[in-house]
Amino acid sequence: MTHRFVPSAIGLLIVAIGLLIPPRAEAQGRGRPKVPKVATPPATATIAPATSPSTSTTAPAPDILAPVTTLRQFGSWLDDASAPIRGQGHTSISAGYWRMSGMSQINVPMLAAGIGVTDRMQVSASVPFYRASFQGTTVRGMDDMYLSAKYSVIDPTLTVSEFGLAVSPVVEVLSAGAPGGRLHFAVPVSVEVRRLPFRVYGSAGYFTRGSFFTGGAIEWTTPHGLMVTGTVTQSHSMKEDAVLDGLAIGRQRVDITAGMAYPVTSTAAVFMSVGRSLSSLDEGGTSLALSGGASFSFRTAKTTP
Repeated sequence: MTHRFVPSAIGLLIVAIGLLIPPRAEAQGRGRPKVPKVATPPATATIAPATSPSTSTTAPAPDILAPVTTLRQFGSWLDDASAPIRGQGHTSISAGYWRMSGMSQINVPMLAAGIGVTDRMQVSASVPFYRASFQGTTVRGMDDMYLSAKYSVIDPTLTVSEFGLAVSPVVEVLSAGAPGGRLHFAVPVSVEVRRLPFRVYGSAGYFTRGSFFTGGAIEWTTPHGLMVTGTVTQSHSMKEDAVLDGLAIGRQRVDITAGMAYPVTSTAAVFMSVGRSLSSLDEGGTSLALSGGASFSFRTAKTTP
C-alpha cells in the first residue's frame, strides 16, 4: 500500500493593524506551503512540489523520502477599501505558528511596512522568515514576499453612505526553485461599509497561479478602543489536476480567523489572532493558526508642493 502525503496550504497571515485615524486593517494574505525537498519516491507516487501562495527557502532543503501528490493552487487576500493620506504609514513586526496534519511552521519575524504616496494610494511590502518541520526534518529561510499597492477609488471617509471601493494589485515573489516560476500576481478588488462602531469589508480576485478567492470581515471597535475582528476567506483552485481529482481532493479551501488589536499609545498597537481551516486536514487544512505582534504608525515630514 502506498502512503500519500499531501502538504497543507500554510497560511501566511499578515495582520498589521496600524493606528491610523480612523482605525483600519491591513491586508491579510495566505500563501503556498513550505515543504521539505522530496527525494525520488517509489514509481507509484506522483511528485510535484507544493504551490498554493506562500513559501521560500534561501538554501537547498534536505531530501525526504516521502511520496507526495500534486497540490491544489490556493491563495487568498483580504483588505479594506481605506488608504492613508500622503506621508502617513505604518510598520509592523509579528510572529505566526501553523499546525497541519504531520507538519508545522513558524514564521518569525514577519516584517511589514506601508506608506501613503498620495491621499488615495498606498504602497506596502511584507517579508517573512520561516521554519518548517516535517517528520523530524526542518527547513528554514526567507518566505515568499508580497509587494502591493492600493488605490482607493471611493474613499469611505468622504462619502455620505460611508461606502468604499479599492483595487490592490499584488506582486508575489516566491522562493528560488518554485515550480511555475517565482513571479506571480493577484488582482484583488475590495469594498467597505462603515456603520460605527462597526466596519464590514471584503475582497475578491484572482491569483495568476490559478486560484479565485473571496473573503469578508466584520470589525467592532469597543468604547475603550479594542478592535475585535472576525474573518472568513475561501479559495477555489481553477487548474485541472487529474491526480487530485482521482483522489477526490477538494478544490476549495475555507479558513476562519478571530483577531483583536489594542492601541497602547497614540502611535503603537498590539494585535493577535487565532484561526483554523474549515477544510479537511487530509486535504491540506490548518488545524491551528496563531499570530501576534505590534504595529507602529508614523508621519513623514510635511513637504510643500
